[in-house]
Amino acid sequence: MRTKIRRYVRVLLFLLLGLLLLYLITRGQNVELIIQELRQANYLWVFLAMICAIVSHFLRAVRWNRLIRTMGYKTKPFQTFYAVMTGYLANLAIPRMGEITRCVTLSKASKTPFNALAGTVVAERVFDFFTMMAIVVFTIVFQFNFLRSFIRQTFVDPVIQKSADNWSLLAIVTAIAILLFAGLIVFVRHKRRNSKNALFFLKIQRHLKGFINGIKTIKRMKGKGWFVFHTILIWGLYYMTVYLCFYAIPATSHLSPVAGLTLLAVGSLGILAPVPGGIGTYHFLTIITLRELYHIAGEPATSYAYITHATQIVVNIVAGTISWIILSLQQKTKQHVQQTPTSDTKNPANGSTG
Repeated sequence: MRTKIRRYVRVLLFLLLGLLLLYLITRGQNVELIIQELRQANYLWVFLAMICAIVSHFLRAVRWNRLIRTMGYKTKPFQTFYAVMTGYLANLAIPRMGEITRCVTLSKASKTPFNALAGTVVAERVFDFFTMMAIVVFTIVFQFNFLRSFIRQTFVDPVIQKSADNWSLLAIVTAIAILLFAGLIVFVRHKRRNSKNALFFLKIQRHLKGFINGIKTIKRMKGKGWFVFHTILIWGLYYMTVYLCFYAIPATSHLSPVAGLTLLAVGSLGILAPVPGGIGTYHFLTIITLRELYHIAGEPATSYAYITHATQIVVNIVAGTISWIILSLQQKTKQHVQQTPTSDTKNPANGSTG
């Protein structure tokens, strides 16, 4: 009970943090202009982006099936798709709850052991993590000169200029940082010696073990080429959901395909934050990138962030709710069939003498 309460409190705190970021990033902007941008947006492009999102989720289900087959079990593509979407729906309430939800849902629908499904989800997340990191690295390398000048002008030069006038302050800050780092090391060592906190480190070890087992699952999987191909398609469709929305707003319609890759990398990092639905963190990173990197005005940048985020949220809510309803109806039908006696069952009422 206490664990659940702590989890809900943590989710609420992160949600409040996300809303605070959302407030800070939109503070001082012309709200009427943002609303006008949203009203005048070309939602045909948004609709196409939604289709790309749904197809990417279905391909994710197909790819998940390949991992499940590696464990020796078979599941139907649409059953897996429904489970994936109910997982996304659960993530909107409690971050990272979706992984557990979709495993429980598919386990009930296909009679596949939960532990086996959980292992495949870990493997899938490991592969997606490396894919996302590859996209981030590729984005940085591909735009290295552009990003280097941006970082230097925006962050490095101002810090150096201020530090030149405040060397004593810089020395104090550096000393405090070193002391905090040293204190953290001492704190961790002390906690490890305390048996009451052993569970915390056991959880870390369990996560590392799951991470390693996930990599091993991918290694022994058959059809690795198809798995990689599906992954490329999935992230390609993620990219299209970002890029197509450029054309929904006139202020962003001129942005290049490379800018779409940058927004995909930045947005993925925002969604990773432990905030329900990436609220606030996604908007913050997207708006900052559009404003500072591509010189888009604050209002259209905010409108774009709202549109792209709403595209994902609406798809997850609608498709997730429909999937949950379908799976619930299928489960009730199965229970009804199992409880209904067969027609050839003998009973005294039908005149059988035995």
